[in-house]
Formats: sequence, C-alpha cells, structure tokens
Amino acid sequence: MKTIILGYGNTLRKDDGLGVYAAEDLALICPPDEVEIMICQQLSPEVSARLAQVDQAIFIDAALAAEGEGAGQINMRSLQPQARQPGSLSHHFDPEMLLAMADGLYGHTPGAVLFSVAAADFGLGEGLSPQVAKALPILVGQVKEYLNTL
Repeated sequence: MKTIILGYGNTLRKDDGLGVYAAEDLALICPPDEVEIMICQQLSPEVSARLAQVDQAIFIDAALAAEGEGAGQINMRSLQPQARQPGSLSHHFDPEMLLAMADGLYGHTPGAVLFSVAAADFGLGEGLSPQVAKALPILVGQVKEYLNTL
C-alpha cells in the first residue's frame, strides 16, 4: 500500500508551519519505499495528480481552534471528496476539493485523513507557539501509529 503524507503550511506564520515541521519529522522515521512525504506551503490543484497514484493520503495542518478547544489539541478526521469552487478571492484548495479533483480528473480517490492541531498564533514570525510545539511530537507519534494500522 502506497501512502503519501502531505504536510502543509507557512513556516513564516508561526503555528501555520506545523504541517511542514511534522512532515519533516516523519520523513526521518517513515520508510521511503512505503511512505512518500510531500511538503508545500499551500495545497494546489497539481497535488490531485499525486493523490490519484496512492492508496492512502494523510494531510497535516494547523487549524483555528474550535469553540471550547485549547491550543495544541490534536484532531483526526476522515476525509471525503467534496467538489466545490475555491473562494472567489482565493486560490486556496482544501483536502476534500483535491480528493474530488483526483477522482474527477484521474478516476481514483485514495482513502484520506486529516490530522490537525489547534493553533495559538498565526502571526508573522518563525517557530511554533509553546502549546503547538509541545503537541508536535505527540502528533508525529499519532500519525506513526495510524500508519501502523494501514
């Protein structure tokens, strides 16, 4: 089974860089013949071509904290393809849109999950907030455990 891990975010926007840092850490411990690591600042339509060639996709990103959720909280949810247009003022594509594109353009959608961590700070600057930095090794461990179930 071929799996891709997509860590995305902007390392110059503090906690937004979480997906990048997690993917870099996972690249050190995942067997490259089984797991491909892809790092990008933001998701783009070109990613759908790669998604169509794998069995499983794991997306990793920082997220706005939901009501009652503390910074550093880790969430995982299954993803389903959802075809919709990106916002008129944005070129932002989310994982569900890319899964739908993979299916529509290439006839294949991998199984997919999103691991997200509630962020504390999306301001300008490098490095993670203390809460998100503390969650990073836990997140990496959870992704590794998930990989072991595939």
